[in-house]
Amino acid sequence: MTTESTCPAAPTSQCCSNRTVAPAATARQRLRFVIGLWRWARRMDRLVQLRRERSQLRELSDDALRDIGLTRREADRESRRPYWDDSGWRR
Repeated sequence: MTTESTCPAAPTSQCCSNRTVAPAATARQRLRFVIGLWRWARRMDRLVQLRRERSQLRELSDDALRDIGLTRREADRESRRPYWDDSGWRR
């Protein structure tokens, strides 16, 4: 690991301290964190979308349900599922 001074003054002055230069592993850790944060945000967005879709399904008329090939019973069963119950979210 290398060290370098962070200010133009001599390294022995009291205003500066020798700080270590961030290794490449730290950059990889930051990248992993950002990617994990992005995945979490996408997952939260999917859950919000799923909740919205299920509540809209509950409000559809029988004619609209017939058009998409569902019965009222199937629509009610799907709309009662909790929003976090997403069996196909890793498609």
